[in-house]
Amino acid sequence: MKNILSILLPALLFAACAGDTTSPTHQVKDSNGLTLVTGANPEWQYENLRIYPVVADASMLERQAAVQRLKTLAEGMRTPGFRITELKQFGRTREHSVNALTVQNKSLDTFLLLSGDVVTGGNQDRVIAQDQVVAPGTVRNIEVFCVEKGRWRYDDTNATGNEKNIYAFKGYYNVASPQVRRAVQRTGDQQAVWAAVGKITSANNAESGTHTYAALETANEAKAKRDAYLRYFDGKFAALPGMVGMVVVCGDRVLGVDIFGHPDLFRRQYDALLHGYVAEAATETYAPVRSDAAAQQAFAQVACLMAPQGRSTENAGKFALDGGIWVHLYSR
Repeated sequence: MKNILSILLPALLFAACAGDTTSPTHQVKDSNGLTLVTGANPEWQYENLRIYPVVADASMLERQAAVQRLKTLAEGMRTPGFRITELKQFGRTREHSVNALTVQNKSLDTFLLLSGDVVTGGNQDRVIAQDQVVAPGTVRNIEVFCVEKGRWRYDDTNATGNEKNIYAFKGYYNVASPQVRRAVQRTGDQQAVWAAVGKITSANNAESGTHTYAALETANEAKAKRDAYLRYFDGKFAALPGMVGMVVVCGDRVLGVDIFGHPDLFRRQYDALLHGYVAEAATETYAPVRSDAAAQQAFAQVACLMAPQGRSTENAGKFALDGGIWVHLYSR
């Protein structure tokens, strides 16, 4: 049986990359060292939300050791010498540059910025547009989208004089919901991003005067419901040290896939990612999870990008470092 599966499952992955829509019926194991863990484990489901772990074998982790050194944006916002400001082209702030910010990294660390990371402050809250790394000792401009439609002013009364002069961003607010991430990744259109933000905040009764995504933090019944999801899944996968990602399913619908090149990096991204998934799942009423088939197929479509020749598609994306080491695989 083992020999049969070793032949069948790589073929299944190839079929998924080629666009085959047939739902697989076996646990999916990628030939390069990733496995989607399926089965009826009740501990991996809360209400209508189910998480399927993706684990890596030892050989893959050895190949991907360089990924472990990357720091998250949340860690960057707490690191002296790392800062994000409104666009400072040639050292001067450019007024009303909605879709660009400046990142300065004077630290010795390398930071990973995810498409979907939300930063708060500046003249208005923003969401990062593309996966990218910011190397030590660099200053660069990055593409972003606004997730706070009704504000264009710096109003942090606790900011220092220098922070006010450079319009500094001081907060990090998780990874955005799948709807917002899709608007960023698929459309690249500011109006579409605002529409997605409006939809998710309205569904969560978190509308605000400035229409900010971060209004999800407002204490209300919807937030209490989301917090129950987050508490339930806190620490649920501690017994899987090789876990590098997850396929997230809400009822009969796959919300998304996020797989990282090393388990340490995934663990540090987990809470922020889960926050975005829960913001959507807690407001939806899909049918109960009936089978593992949809998760298996979603995993196969993303995992095939791990190969050096794998290229991002309309439905799946890949971010890799120079030299071919991949960092992040995800659904769009």
